[in-house]
Amino acid sequence: MSERDHHELSVADFPGHGMRERLAVYGFFIIMGIGTSAWISRLPTVKASLGLQPSGLALMTILGGCGALVGMLVSGVLTDQLGMRRAMLLAASIWCLGMVIAALAVTLRSVPGVILGLLFNSAGISLWGTVNTVEAGAVERFSSRSIMPRFHASYSLGMFLALGLGSLLSHLGVPIGAHLAVNALISLALVAACVLLCPARPLGDYKGNADGKRSDRHADSGRSSAFSKQLAAWGDALVLILALINVALEASEGAVNDWSGIGLVDSFGVPESQAGLAPTIFAAAMIVSRLLGTHLIERLGNMRSLVLTLLVSALGILVYALSPSFVLSLVGTGIWGVGAALGVPIVTTLATKDPAMAAQRASVISTAYYGVSWIIPPAIGFLADHTGVRPALLPLALLLAAVTLLVPRVSRLTRE
Repeated sequence: MSERDHHELSVADFPGHGMRERLAVYGFFIIMGIGTSAWISRLPTVKASLGLQPSGLALMTILGGCGALVGMLVSGVLTDQLGMRRAMLLAASIWCLGMVIAALAVTLRSVPGVILGLLFNSAGISLWGTVNTVEAGAVERFSSRSIMPRFHASYSLGMFLALGLGSLLSHLGVPIGAHLAVNALISLALVAACVLLCPARPLGDYKGNADGKRSDRHADSGRSSAFSKQLAAWGDALVLILALINVALEASEGAVNDWSGIGLVDSFGVPESQAGLAPTIFAAAMIVSRLLGTHLIERLGNMRSLVLTLLVSALGILVYALSPSFVLSLVGTGIWGVGAALGVPIVTTLATKDPAMAAQRASVISTAYYGVSWIIPPAIGFLADHTGVRPALLPLALLLAAVTLLVPRVSRLTRE
């Protein structure tokens, strides 16, 4: 963060906090990327094994995603009540259980079993995402510069590694059940190791500023219940606008993960191992852009950087969806990844500036996306049944361009 109040704390004010805690946050993001993207890397196999059409795959995914909606509604409260360490372990354990169930269900060709597994999986990942967001926001607040894009770069690195490994294992014929179950158990063990790196009270558990008072207009939130704080976050105009922008960004990123590989298989008849290059290239582009993006944000500011990321993402979708060749479509996913890289980190930074309300605001923003995800995946799937997968993604480009109109309002509310 390039501009900070003179009274704001730094990591140096907290003995035991610093590099170890920052490394733990990097670890949480990397493991989350690895854990979630293993499933994505094998989606064509899931679709084929269960005999699903695109609309059927979309419906299965959205039914399984109901767990995320429930998880997000309570994630802010749980994070506040349990603290970072226990909330993280709970989230990773629920996610791991769900992934193991889903892996076994795919092996048994049971759609209801996969949905059950995805319910647990999505509930766990929703809580995991909130904890990551709150802790990363706290570490950034107490640092001397903008580092949120680099935390998200570590997530993209995890995605890149998992997608590449998934393509390799698919090419080698490794059973999908064994791949996903082992991946889940190893990921859980790594999360536990990162939790041990954190101090007994991580920075995300601190809610005040240097003068000992609660931050900004929520100064009395320490005396209010966790549920009251959650309700207050839903009435915050800035949070709701950020939630709308985040819906567009997350829908775009999720579409790459869910549909880009399948779209290339359907359009060009390439094998799964080659189609998996699309989300892999997307992840690689995001890694590079997020590592370099801190300099762009410090140079242009959050608002202009946010507009740029939205428009470049829209351009990438157009290139991917309209290109007449497999190679050009891969180029489109690269452009898409460059554009999408900074949007979510910027939204996260803006949403977590107030430490007293960080968990609740993160929960609202995530819940808004998962609520809309009841509509977006089925819409893409059903549209894909009539137009093909790649053309069905074109409305996302329009959505990204449309939400750029909200950025000036965010600028006024944040006075940036």
